[in-house]
Order: sequence, then structure tokens, then C-alpha cells
Amino acid sequence: MSTLKPWYQVVVPREDLRDNRPLDASEFAVHLDHIREHRAHPDYGNPERFFARTYLTQSLLDLSSQVVRRLSRIKVETSAVFNMATQFGGGKTHSLTALYHLAKGGPAAQSWKGVESILSRAHVKDIPPAAVAVFVGTEFDVVDGRGGPASGRTGEPHRKTPWGEIAWQLGGESAFAAVAQHDERGIAPAGEALRRMLPAGPTVILMDELLNYVSRA
Repeated sequence: MSTLKPWYQVVVPREDLRDNRPLDASEFAVHLDHIREHRAHPDYGNPERFFARTYLTQSLLDLSSQVVRRLSRIKVETSAVFNMATQFGGGKTHSLTALYHLAKGGPAAQSWKGVESILSRAHVKDIPPAAVAVFVGTEFDVVDGRGGPASGRTGEPHRKTPWGEIAWQLGGESAFAAVAQHDERGIAPAGEALRRMLPAGPTVILMDELLNYVSRA
């Protein structure tokens, strides 16, 4: 009669558990702005590591596959806008992080763990590269905004509104110029101004903690 293997030989624990090393409390929270600025914990900032440690639930698999289909210019069984609402700790930011890495990774994402199942669900062969913008309401100050001479970020215009920040991330000076007057006056762009702001190719705009910004504004 064969003996069962010890559980730690069947499922290898993470290195922090093997080394009896507790994680810092901040490492349990995902922060999109930190990921965008390449200063997040490797578990979140490194896309290959992120997907290796992420279990694709049915909801996350469905969301990811729909977004991949939309990026591939397929409009059937998907949407242009997704509104996620869960309780605290329900996985909203984790889901946004998955979408961020998929959009930024493009075709290279196919080699990451679990992405093949996303492509299979989406019925596409690969993920096209996309322009990506991130807006986190807790990080964008209502009064100071972001950028400009006072920030020490040379060559960046002063962005006062979410739209100005999103435009700058998507297309730099040319995209920001399309909404510069709106940003200065604190007015949301629409119509042709909004279309001029957006890139011609696939685009992903991820917004997190938006109500936090709105309540302060």
C-alpha cells in the first residue's frame, strides 16, 4: 500500500511561509498608482509573478476575457464600460491590476500563468498592446493636481482634473492639448474634444477610488 506524500511536497508553500517571514501589512493591499510608477511590491508590480499568484475566479476570468475581446475590436458579448461594485476587500483593485498587466503586456502576456485560459474564453489568439491610463482618487489631490514646475517633474504640464491626468498618461502632450482648456477650467470634455484626447488604437482607462476624489472635490 503506497503512502501519501506530505502536503508540503504536493503543494509547495510560498517562500515567505517556508522562511517563516511575515509579510508587511502594506503588502496585502494592491495600489494601482504604485504599480504604474514601478514602486509596488513585486507580487503586484511584476506581471508574471502577479498572475502566478492569482487564482482566476469565474468572475475575474469573465471580466478579463470580455476586456480582451474588446481590445481585439470584438463588440459581441462584451462592453466598453465596466462598473465594479463590491464590499471592501472584494477584489476590485486586484481585478483592475489584472487588466492593467494584460493591456500593458499585450502579446507577451500569453506566457503568463492563467492567461491562456483567458484567451481561450475570449476566443482570441493573443492580446493586442493598448494605451493604458490609471486614475486613483486617493492619490490625486483636488487642489494641487499633479505635475507642473512645483512638482519637480520637468517637462510635465500641470494637470488639475482626472481628464487632464488621463489624457497625459494616454498620449502625452498631444493628448493633453486636446483637453487643456477643459482641465484649466475644471470641465469634463465631451464630443470631439474627448475623441481627440483618446488614442486611435485599443485603450484601457482604469479608475479606482473615484468616489473618494468626488467627495473631496
